[in-house]
Amino acid sequence: MSLQEGLRSLAAHEHAPAPWNFEAFEQRRARACTRRRVALWSSALSVAMLGMVGILALVTQPQMMREPPLAATALPFDSEPETVVEQPALVDMNQFDVTSELEDRIALLDAELSAARVQRAPMDQLRRIESTREQMNQSLQRVSYAHALLNL
Repeated sequence: MSLQEGLRSLAAHEHAPAPWNFEAFEQRRARACTRRRVALWSSALSVAMLGMVGILALVTQPQMMREPPLAATALPFDSEPETVVEQPALVDMNQFDVTSELEDRIALLDAELSAARVQRAPMDQLRRIESTREQMNQSLQRVSYAHALLNL
């Protein structure tokens, strides 16, 4: 059967009603437009909410307070301001050496005390370790106080 014969046979038959009419296609197109509009608005609202969250985060963060430099406030009005040169921090290594040595020994005594408690050592041994730790702690306080007095 050729193409022309097939078309003639179709034309000779009575026309069957179309499965869809024009209104059905218009309704499908309208639903698709509605879905596109909803998707566009929801994405726009999502972007707007993200922007608001960012702005809210910036607004609610605490502001760092900067103190005015003391040299600028202490100068009289008629004198010219001088550049303030920050001095490097000086560390007394003797003080650091002594205090770090005492802190290390106190930490060692703390470890021994914890191990003795876990092993359920006798009370007299625990008291001896605790009193030694207390003496070391007092020595550390005295050394720190003495160095603080020397730095005045």
